[in-house]
Amino acid sequence: MLTLTNRISIAIAALLVFGMPPSQALSAAALPSTPVSDQAASALRSGNLVRLRSGGPLMTVIGIEGNRVKCVWTDADNEPESAIFSIDVLQIVIPVQTRSSERLR
Repeated sequence: MLTLTNRISIAIAALLVFGMPPSQALSAAALPSTPVSDQAASALRSGNLVRLRSGGPLMTVIGIEGNRVKCVWTDADNEPESAIFSIDVLQIVIPVQTRSSERLR
């Protein structure tokens, strides 16, 4: 039986996979990102997109406690994963805005 936390993580991961148009999901590696500074860390919120400074998948923040950040993502087999990272190893990913006509395609 899955715990409530696992169920929430799976739901968020599913929203990420199915809620993002395929062109954006496939181009996630090209999104601009910035290291998490002290100022940005205070602005970091659940729902923010982040990536490890060393690279890796696009992840969604689902919780923050002190300098520890819980993130969820999907692996290569589209299986949901989650882990807790030190805020120092993350960078915020800034989504690229698209025109409304491009979102309708």
